[in-house]
Amino acid sequence: MNTAFLDAQNLAWKIHHVESGFASRDILKSYESERKLIADNLLNFDAKYAKLFSQRQPSAGEVSGANAHETGGTSDQEENEFIKTFKASCEFTSGFGVAYNPNVYNWSPSHPAQSPLFLQYPDQTTLRTGRVLTNATVTRVVDANVVHLEQEIPVNGSFRIYIFGGKPSVTSKAIEDFATHLTSKRSFYTAFQRSDIDSVSYFEKYNPHSHFFTIAATFNAPRVQLADFNKKLPKVLARYADLIYADDVWDQRVPDAKAAAHAKMGLDAERGGVVVVRPDGYVGCVVKLEEGDGTVEALNQYFSTFVTKKLGGSEARL
Repeated sequence: MNTAFLDAQNLAWKIHHVESGFASRDILKSYESERKLIADNLLNFDAKYAKLFSQRQPSAGEVSGANAHETGGTSDQEENEFIKTFKASCEFTSGFGVAYNPNVYNWSPSHPAQSPLFLQYPDQTTLRTGRVLTNATVTRVVDANVVHLEQEIPVNGSFRIYIFGGKPSVTSKAIEDFATHLTSKRSFYTAFQRSDIDSVSYFEKYNPHSHFFTIAATFNAPRVQLADFNKKLPKVLARYADLIYADDVWDQRVPDAKAAAHAKMGLDAERGGVVVVRPDGYVGCVVKLEEGDGTVEALNQYFSTFVTKKLGGSEARL
């Protein structure tokens, strides 16, 4: 059933983008190429799992050992076929086991977008395109609530542009340049600006400028230092007031990290980066955050491979 939900979600946002004039009709082919592989894997897994159950019932100790494998599971447990299959079932039911192959949505070195600013797994980032965004806990600046970053933006048919801003004192110029080029006439963001932008409600949190993009920004700084972000951030970013975060929450998975969310994404704690997440929550690409127009131009190249408008400079591709 969970797989069926993901099937529907994968197809729904792609149909939405085609019918809205955002993406070309060719993207619909990616539904079968992405989901058929997952269906095949699930059927093979179910057959294997059912066979194991028919052979014998697992003991309570084995099941509890599967849950505790990261904090002291034994080598016998690691070698046990049932235990390994049980762990795999957790990935299927949670969705974390889904891995899509490279295509126009999931950047790889063979992708048409060839900017040197794209970051590759595993040498430059821990994020793998075609897999769900790594979970991270951060502090929401407007109300000081500690939240799960990956759950902050609803499934609204929009690409999620996660800006990991590093240390503000280091990246202020890069953030300013990013905002400047983001709002330029031929950027991916401006090209699909809302036609009713002048009448959008003040209370619109997620899509004040475009129905196809939502921006969230996380900085390596205590919340108290970001309290006056309306004065320090460019206007286009400050508009997403409810999606500004402080990376100041300790995480036991990266206990020595000064900025846990940055560390879990494999991004430099001082210089940050930009992560594009598809509307269904899977990572599309990861780009360096640099001064100048390079970061936005790299994103223009990425989006140009499937949207219906020409973006950016001469290197952009349709």
